[in-house]
Amino acid sequence: MDMIVTGDIYKILYEKVREFGIKAVYDSWNPITSELKEEAIVIVTSTPIEPDTYWEKAFVHVNICVPDYLECVNKRKLTEMEKLANQWIFYGIVDEYDNNWYQISKISLGTERDEALKCSYVNLKLLFEILNVK
Repeated sequence: MDMIVTGDIYKILYEKVREFGIKAVYDSWNPITSELKEEAIVIVTSTPIEPDTYWEKAFVHVNICVPDYLECVNKRKLTEMEKLANQWIFYGIVDEYDNNWYQISKISLGTERDEALKCSYVNLKLLFEILNVK
């Protein structure tokens, strides 16, 4: 049986974040490269999976990007997305993928700015743990 790897983590989160209703989903290998025109999500799974006795752990960032409105930060939409992200992960997620159990929990939640992309974003840092016991 195969264990979950970082590519699987991206696939799992890609399916989960579709609940936000945002169509554009990127990753750290194919990032947004020009000014943002619509909401987007960027999933960053670049940290390695760390082995441990019972749970293998990886840290993942899910960034929900909100484009500027009339050349200003869209604080209303940014706050709405931050609340939605918090509700989405509030109780954590426990599920199974390819016969492997995993759990996802929130490490931190906040907002940041990207001037080059003309957007602000909600940064949700997650702890992704894979059960290492059969």
